[in-house]
Amino acid sequence: MRKIAVIAGLWIAMLAAPCLAADADPCGANLVCASDPQTVIRALQAEGYKAALSKSAQTGNPKIESAASGYNYTIFFYECEQTRQCGSLQFQVSFEDDGGNTPQLANKWNKDKRFAQMSVWDDGSLALAYDVTTVGGLNQKNFADVVDWWAVMLGEAGKFFKDNPAPEK
Repeated sequence: MRKIAVIAGLWIAMLAAPCLAADADPCGANLVCASDPQTVIRALQAEGYKAALSKSAQTGNPKIESAASGYNYTIFFYECEQTRQCGSLQFQVSFEDDGGNTPQLANKWNKDKRFAQMSVWDDGSLALAYDVTTVGGLNQKNFADVVDWWAVMLGEAGKFFKDNPAPEK
């Protein structure tokens, strides 16, 4: 009986453990992988976007600066092992506190949007983010679709902010 309890306990622990999807395999030919930041840069540039690679000051993980739909944004690399072999990307744009960045505003966005989520940080800034895993690689067409959805969401954010202006100061 004790053996079953130990096995059941281990099984539950495995299910409860966070999934770490760092991609240790080499990125395949013609694929876009967070494990190889240059593939992300090339894929962005192939779609006509700028892409400047640097490192996150907080984590040391790679990050890419780009722009679309009138907004500068950052692509952060996540699920990295010692700043390498990353498994996912987060496209993110943040906006300074303008007095109107509230959880209610973010929830209004999140209620109707599927691909990008909005949140308010402790300092009052507002973030719009879109996460995508690249474990195993994305082909160029898949990645182009990801970037297109992100650009569409940025355009939608512009409309959303016009329809929901910050309060007058």
